[in-house]
Amino acid sequence: MDGVLGVEEVLFFVPDVQGAKQWYIELLGNEPYLDNKNYCAFHLANYTVGIHPSDEKTSSGVAGQVTYWRVSDIKKIIAHFESHGCHLFRGPKLGIDEVWICQLIDPFGNVWGLVEKPVFPVNDSSY
Repeated sequence: MDGVLGVEEVLFFVPDVQGAKQWYIELLGNEPYLDNKNYCAFHLANYTVGIHPSDEKTSSGVAGQVTYWRVSDIKKIIAHFESHGCHLFRGPKLGIDEVWICQLIDPFGNVWGLVEKPVFPVNDSSY
């Protein structure tokens, strides 16, 4: 589609931005580059992760759209998320396109998708 340049930001909704901020700092390993009582923005890879207050229009949780973050070692990243209070929601499993995928739920009910794409597709069910 002409004019679409890529993902700009992934926005997560939380009950209290300032209350959730420290968890995001610890998970992502950096401070927000924009910090406001109603919105914080962090760098992750070459993208923005934003946290915004949940409200009557948009609540926390799994709502049908999942952003998948490409990772080099899905087992290692799953362990990192789990050490920060996340739990597996789906997977990990080998997708029909020969890549490893999973979804984790964070303490605020939001879903994080992870995908590990090998350089060459492999049929490895050791996960």
